[in-house]
Amino acid sequence: MMKNRIVMAPVLSCLVFLGVLAANLNADPLAAPIAGESARALLHRLLPGHEDRFVFEQIPPEEGQDLFEIESRGATIVIRGNSGVSMAMGLNWYLKHHCHCHVSLCGSQLDLPDPLPEVTPKVRRVCWARYRYFLNYCCFGYSLAWWDWDQWERLIDWMALNGINAPLSVTGQEAVWQAVCRKLDLTDEEITAFLAAPMRKARRAGRVRPICPSDGWGVSTGGEGRCRNRGSPATRRSRNRFSPASARWE
Repeated sequence: MMKNRIVMAPVLSCLVFLGVLAANLNADPLAAPIAGESARALLHRLLPGHEDRFVFEQIPPEEGQDLFEIESRGATIVIRGNSGVSMAMGLNWYLKHHCHCHVSLCGSQLDLPDPLPEVTPKVRRVCWARYRYFLNYCCFGYSLAWWDWDQWERLIDWMALNGINAPLSVTGQEAVWQAVCRKLDLTDEEITAFLAAPMRKARRAGRVRPICPSDGWGVSTGGEGRCRNRGSPATRRSRNRFSPASARWE
């Protein structure tokens, strides 16, 4: 049984890496009909009561690059993009450059002028960077480990508005590790001794206390689902270069 533990660990690491790679390479935001719905849902959370003043439409990317367009159609603002993130970027551009509004994690100014400013001529912006990465392991240890869903929802919306399409995602990772460790026949005591507490995510070295994977897993699945709906697949670490001491030859 101990031999199986040693053999399975690198195999599982490779499978995880290939699965994540395929998910990111095969993600096709244009094929997701819910991109517009995702943008409208963000608009509802950000500017409730103003949904009928904006229209979101989907367009193809430009030579593989993300883009958005903004123009007026009567009293309505039309925002086009090739994904939910692109549409959100267009919305943020309009709010910032035409309405002089501002959205941040520490407070927002969202007093829309009435009527809404016209957009003439049409605005069209193409993003030169295919992947826009955000967050690191320290963030998940210093602050994000203690967040609830309302805080995560605000951050996810902010990321979309600012064009982030490759956010790091390690929330709930311990739940996966726990399941893998059980497949390797580790006991709960051995798993607890191996996994670090939430505030040690950056180092994965602290043996402080048992973690609570079920809570993190719920936040992770909800957050990643929303990101993927916008054409923003989560970014994960491909593999870890260590294993539980109890999984080694004795």
